[in-house]
Amino acid sequence: MTNGIGPMDQGTLGKIGNKVEEAATGNKVAPSSSKPEQSATAPISTNDTVNLTSSAKLLERLDKTLESLPAVNAERVAEIRTAIESGDYEIDPDAVADAMIRLDRSFGES
Repeated sequence: MTNGIGPMDQGTLGKIGNKVEEAATGNKVAPSSSKPEQSATAPISTNDTVNLTSSAKLLERLDKTLESLPAVNAERVAEIRTAIESGDYEIDPDAVADAMIRLDRSFGES
């Protein structure tokens, strides 16, 4: 099936024009009977409260504690630096591996 495109007669064009105008006028919103100021503003509640869980309270305390600590333990860094320079610093590969395994397993536990 094909649709031919050709000139439209005035009768068809008038019918289309009327339907467009009818559709446009039929979608108008009627003004409400209430005043706009009343519907635009909602009453303000002064009774709002927030309750923190015990976990949130613990995290807040930990955060404050961590803020008071230095970012780097300068004493410990100096000890390790001295041990490395003197050749006395020993690394226990088994202890490092065990710690890495424990850390990896802790990510799986939630």
